[in-house]
Amino acid sequence: MGSMLALTIEAILDFAGERSGHFRLIACEVASHDAYGTPRELFISFFAIIRDTLRDQLGDEWSDEMTQAWDMLLVEIDAFAGIAA
Repeated sequence: MGSMLALTIEAILDFAGERSGHFRLIACEVASHDAYGTPRELFISFFAIIRDTLRDQLGDEWSDEMTQAWDMLLVEIDAFAGIAA
């Protein structure tokens, strides 16, 4: 499970940045989780859990700008996951 989290973080960073290739893991995992019968909403919620955990860990260092950036990122990932299906 640790490697799954590490790969997901790499995919998030690439998706939010230059999209050089690691972000494609999101599309691959959408397809594989669909095959497992995982509801799309549950798959997408994993990214929100990462956001929430980071927010909790950063505490007072978490900013409104971070909230806005993550909100936009989650919308983009949700749209990408829908397209990738």
